[in-house]
Amino acid sequence: MTTIARYMQANIEDHVDPLTGEVNATSLAEDCYTHYHPEDQSENEIPDVYFDTAQKIATAYEIKTGVREGRIGSAVGGYINTIPGGSL
Repeated sequence: MTTIARYMQANIEDHVDPLTGEVNATSLAEDCYTHYHPEDQSENEIPDVYFDTAQKIATAYEIKTGVREGRIGSAVGGYINTIPGGSL
């Protein structure tokens, strides 16, 4: 396992949406890059290896925790159904 992947696994829960349980892989990649390159304050592109690794780590985490695509729709739908009529 690479250093990048180890960092992402150790810090993944900082990038999990509390409502849906989904991982923000972009945020995870950016966090990891900033951790290892704090001096890089430029607008340069982050290397693809960070985004590719974040996507793999995020997918594995979501499978492990049982998150499925489309869950936010049911979460939001459930919330909207609890709002009293006429409030919208």
